Amino acid sequence: MSLIIALPRERRSGERRVALDPSRVERLLQDGLQVCIEAECGHAASFYDEAYQGVTVVEDFAELVRNADIVVKVVCPTLEEIALLPERSLLVCIMSAFQHVEELRALRERQITVLGMDHLPRTTRAQPMDALSSQATVAGYKAALLAAELSPRLFPMLTTAAGTIRPSRVLVVGAGVAGLQAIATARRLGAQVEAYDIRKAAKEQIESLGARMIDTGVEVEGAGGIARALRKDEKQIQHDVLAEHMARAHVVICSAAIPGRRAPRIITEDMVDGMLPESVIVDMAASTGGNCELTRIGEHYYHNDTLIVGPLNLPSHGAVHASEMYARNVHNMLQLIITDCQIVLDPDDEIIARCVLMHDGKVSHPEIAALLELPEASFGTAAANAEEMADETAGWLKEEEEPKPEHRNATGADEASDASTGGAAATAAAETAGSSTPATRENRGAGDQAGSRVQDASETTHAHAVGIDGGIADEQDLRDLAALEGADGDEMVKLAAQAEGSQAEEAAEEPLPRDELTVIDGVGPALQERLYSFGYRELWQLAELDDDAVEKLSVQLELADEINEKDWRGQARRLMEKRS
Repeated sequence: MSLIIALPRERRSGERRVALDPSRVERLLQDGLQVCIEAECGHAASFYDEAYQGVTVVEDFAELVRNADIVVKVVCPTLEEIALLPERSLLVCIMSAFQHVEELRALRERQITVLGMDHLPRTTRAQPMDALSSQATVAGYKAALLAAELSPRLFPMLTTAAGTIRPSRVLVVGAGVAGLQAIATARRLGAQVEAYDIRKAAKEQIESLGARMIDTGVEVEGAGGIARALRKDEKQIQHDVLAEHMARAHVVICSAAIPGRRAPRIITEDMVDGMLPESVIVDMAASTGGNCELTRIGEHYYHNDTLIVGPLNLPSHGAVHASEMYARNVHNMLQLIITDCQIVLDPDDEIIARCVLMHDGKVSHPEIAALLELPEASFGTAAANAEEMADETAGWLKEEEEPKPEHRNATGADEASDASTGGAAATAAAETAGSSTPATRENRGAGDQAGSRVQDASETTHAHAVGIDGGIADEQDLRDLAALEGADGDEMVKLAAQAEGSQAEEAAEEPLPRDELTVIDGVGPALQERLYSFGYRELWQLAELDDDAVEKLSVQLELADEINEKDWRGQARRLMEKRS
């Protein structure tokens, strides 16, 4: 008797894809397998029941799966569906494990073997089955189109009888598969595109698509070329450089993701505050917590003048092609695990060993075992290593675990809760939020002055280690940092404590002074607040602007030549002379 493969309709809200299209079902039938489909399983993706030739069409899910050996789905089944799956059957789907903890427990209780299409090793042999990459391609394309639709500006440069329209400036954060597709699409639409990724190897890919790579100066390759997590000082450098580029961007598309983990938090509130009016952020990582700390999952909302979008399930917005690509991935996987119409899970095969998340009621993936607080029972010799980089294509690393501080971070906001992303075990260390403005750099002066009393290597390290998040770094972190820079660890800890005391005294003082900048002709209350957000709080800062600074501020405030036409520098200087 041949194997029975069941193809149900997706029941999760907003899911329009189907796991197998008619062309792949036809090939399975040619291999001597039986396929049963649930009525209207592919209708949302424009694949109608009549197109599935030679299959059994069943109206009810329970009847569909009753005798099934393999159940293929796009995403994790619901608890109601799991309760109806035959015990010891095989489930093939994109599991997104850390978002479906209760479903994992239910699957384990029914001793379902789970083959996760999102846990493939990053090898050439596994590429034909790489569902994450195929679906990310659709997501990146749709994210760029969504950004173009929501932006009040046109992407391309147009020369018309009414004048020339400058192209929009787009910044893509994360140059994995989704990010590269977003870059390519935005470029086709005519936008000027910059992109950032923590991997040096991404530079060639980004530039091959006609975009410019943002260089933060942070190297993430340790000994032997192995990628490592960012230190606190490196996160601050990344923050400052990205904030400067975001201040000039009309659209920011976030695509940094780590499969099976929470998305890295990269964009902070103060970075959004510094963006141009009517700018747009499309956070493709919204479903796993978002790359922007202000993202609301599944919502469109304004933060000041910036529209922040947290779209869910972008691949479903291109359901036809997304389903076709995913069906090829699933078909290739089925060919690997089915031999002579029998399921054969070879524990010595790296692909199978890595994709089998559960088998015979045992958890075979280390991170899922930790998530469920159960012992790990590895399936085969090539099981996943919890410490390895999960996605070499996307390149974003799991952030360093840090003790949760008792005080608030630099933006005044509490550390974000990850309840919405599926459990505390998946919580990554919250990013500290610094500011790239001149006023904030003045606040960090105490740490820099304390560092000046040690040798050069210690100077740089100490300035970065203290004052970034408003408090002293962990003592062991400081000693590790000192070892990396060749500085004295004891001296660094001592100076850090002194600097923390200085910062506490500064925090108790009155807030930084602000001039009434509306005395400048052309500056109204709204524009004054924008100047404050970019760090221009007093007249002397405007009086000391040089030509480069004027040009940069013009771009940030989107004022064209108004600063020069109104002579802000001259006005500020004359007002200061009157005061003196």
